[in-house]
Order: sequence, then structure tokens, then C-alpha cells
Amino acid sequence: MLRVINRDGMQTGIQSYDMVDIYQLDFDDRYIRNIELKEDNLDKVYAGLKSPSFMEQEYLSIPLLLGRAKEAQQLVFLTTKIGHDLYGYIRQFTEQEILVECYTEYGEDDGLTVIQVENIQSFIWSDEDTRMIELHLKRREQRG
Repeated sequence: MLRVINRDGMQTGIQSYDMVDIYQLDFDDRYIRNIELKEDNLDKVYAGLKSPSFMEQEYLSIPLLLGRAKEAQQLVFLTTKIGHDLYGYIRQFTEQEILVECYTEYGEDDGLTVIQVENIQSFIWSDEDTRMIELHLKRREQRG
């Protein structure tokens, strides 16, 4: 019998398995640690997100959102027209390009990337994945 936890960190039930059907067991890998962190912080990961105050004040273009994310030091997710999607903090910003301090979905440092603003297809201010990365970063910061 195993307690089943889905990728969202939610307990979905108890399930029995026949031992002959089990071909692999993983212990303490990145994926499992990520799900455990999510399970322990459901209130933070799925908390209601208040819209930033500027959301209702003006027309929101990608360049405006990039500037606001840099000012607020907000971790964002950017999808690009060239297929290279990024999680990170906007560290430098001009009308033509941005410098992004990038992180993996597990909150691991993934270097710096410069991309042209015109190649950004969509922009996520905060969602479940960015909040998980922020949790990983805060945990790492507290350790040391």
C-alpha cells in the first residue's frame, strides 16, 4: 500500500500495488524533493495571488511588464518565439534586450541569458511554478 501524491503535491489516495508490477523505486531525487516541498507548502504554492497595483492603471505591454518585474524583483516566466522559455529575474533591461538571471524548475542556477524583447511571446508574473522556484531559492538562502 502506498500513499499517492500527484505532481501538484496533493494526496490523492491510498493505492495497492502487486510487487511484480513495480519495476523501479526512486528515493530522494530532485523530483521527489520538489513534490515534498510542494506538499509541505500548499498554502504558499496555491495561495490566491493579488494582482499587482499597476495592473489596472495602464495599458500593459511586454516592455512595461519587464520593467515592473525588474523594479519589484519578481521572478517571472517568459515564453519566447524562438522556443527558449525562461524562469528568472530581469537584471538589466533596455527597449531592445533584457538580461535574465535564469533558474531551472527546481530553483537551480541556470546562468544568465540575453534575449531580444521582440522575441518574448508571453509573460507570467506569478504562477505555481514560479512560486515553487521562489520557495527553493528561499530555502537555499536560509541554509546558507
